[in-house]
Amino acid sequence: MRRAHGRTATTRIALISAGTAAVLGLGGLAAGPAAAADGPAADRATGHTAAPQAPAGQQVLSSFTVAFPAAPYRTHNIARAVELINGAVVRPGEIWSFNQAVGERTKENGFVDGIMINDGRYVKSPGGGVSAVATTMYNAMFFAGLKPVEHGAHSFYIERYPEGREATVAWGTLDLRWQNDSGSPVTVLAKSTDTSVTVTLLGTKQYDEIRATKGPRTHVTPPAKRTDTGPTCEAQTPLEGFDVSVDRVFVRAGHEVGRETFRTHYTPRDEIICAPQSPTATPGTTPPGTPGDTATPAAPGASAAPGSSAAPATPTATASPTPSGTGSTPSARVASPGATG
Repeated sequence: MRRAHGRTATTRIALISAGTAAVLGLGGLAAGPAAAADGPAADRATGHTAAPQAPAGQQVLSSFTVAFPAAPYRTHNIARAVELINGAVVRPGEIWSFNQAVGERTKENGFVDGIMINDGRYVKSPGGGVSAVATTMYNAMFFAGLKPVEHGAHSFYIERYPEGREATVAWGTLDLRWQNDSGSPVTVLAKSTDTSVTVTLLGTKQYDEIRATKGPRTHVTPPAKRTDTGPTCEAQTPLEGFDVSVDRVFVRAGHEVGRETFRTHYTPRDEIICAPQSPTATPGTTPPGTPGDTATPAAPGASAAPGSSAAPATPTATASPTPSGTGSTPSARVASPGATG
């Protein structure tokens, strides 16, 4: 097994189940060519946004941009998260944490209601949309060759994110963390517009190039179709679930010197049709689709109310790593109900 950064390359798994909650960033496709879904292909991230000039003594390790459809809540929440992470300096050996840097996504911390996923459907919650920042940071870390410590993908695939190379966060249950194992300080530069967010990492290069190679979709699962009622219903288009693996390839002097494999499982995104509420209701009963309705219970472990940022009462599950080498593998944790990231 070849080594990268002196550590044994390993396989990491990001598992998110349909009944769990994760924030829907609805972010845009990251700059750079995406690998085809019908077979292995290399993504050298050559289309990234031009990085700013690095200060004396530092080099641009990576610069990654995610584009997203403009929406007031999304633009606001992304700009607030960018403000909180920009300018951070991560010293050698230190671990950078999204949740620690950004804090809880509450109105008191400057965030507004946005869209997230709960029990496989769209709902509103403070801070919705900042997963675009998490995904951008994850890819910047990925192509900088730094060591991932914790991350988790969205429950179902969001088309504008790179398959198998995206991340969501949930306060108190799921974080995005990476360690600076480069041996030199790393500086975080972040900026955003109404439709994009860019993260640039500065430091000392350890590799000439980092490549991403994506495999084909496997274990494809068709979505179901559901009908919902009530004022909180959000229509949802269907999308198949699938598994995908992405290799991170470390290159020095034109030769591959290390490789890591990341496997991600996406559950199907069910089609949801919003039907009008029945005009007839028995006096004294709760009409279907209104708050308190129990006709359509959430999946086990998804009991947090939309908009709630409290950690769930149920314990957080941890995905078991499947190492391909002998090194220690940090686990990718499952996003929990009420995720606001």
